Amino acid sequence: MGDRVGVSVLVPPSANPHVFDPSPSQVQAVAGARLVVANGARLDDWILEKVVRPNSLKTPVVVLAEALGSGLIKTPTGPDPHFWLDPLLMAKALPPLVEALSQADPAGGAVYRARAARLEAELARLDREVAGLLQGRKGPGVITFRNPLRYFTSRYGVKVLYNIVPNPDSPDISARAVAEAQRVAREAGVRHLLIPLAAKEQGVAVARNLGLEPVLVDVLGEGAGDYPTLLRKVAEAFARSLP
Repeated sequence: MGDRVGVSVLVPPSANPHVFDPSPSQVQAVAGARLVVANGARLDDWILEKVVRPNSLKTPVVVLAEALGSGLIKTPTGPDPHFWLDPLLMAKALPPLVEALSQADPAGGAVYRARAARLEAELARLDREVAGLLQGRKGPGVITFRNPLRYFTSRYGVKVLYNIVPNPDSPDISARAVAEAQRVAREAGVRHLLIPLAAKEQGVAVARNLGLEPVLVDVLGEGAGDYPTLLRKVAEAFARSLP
């Protein structure tokens, strides 16, 4: 978007987008916005449920997950919303975003289309760079504490041997799951546990209990200033976890 339109981010990187509670000032900001961009796939339903609908706002909302169709990974609790961990899926989200921006700012349509074309090429280069970082490091696989990483592992052919907490809505860790993770790690020779940064405290404790080295994965961009840096950091965490 460049400097044509101001961008305000509702959810800071350190907050959980699943359960974020917008402030009254943020509701007012949305009311005055020309466009709201949502992730979708149940990650940020609160945008519609807590901000747009109850306040009868007329602000247009573009939901990027709706553009991905069959590209979304299905889970027992619904589609996995973490599609930004696949740069090629991110490229597929560009056309609806360009269309929505062009409707909100018709004079900028040509600019948005040109920038989207450049960004698509950059995402393709980023995909090749990440694949290169992981080249030769795909076996035997990884053990994850929670698994917001499906799109990344699917795109780059990394096998998830075991996921200790498969239900993203559950705070509980069963003793049976910990025992199974220990068995899998021992049999496969895995020495690391991949832990989303947002679950650091709980995940590190489990890793120590298992005798595994914790490897933190920054899924939400807490330590990354931009999207390419985020994806590179995720790739580096996987490279560290794979022999």
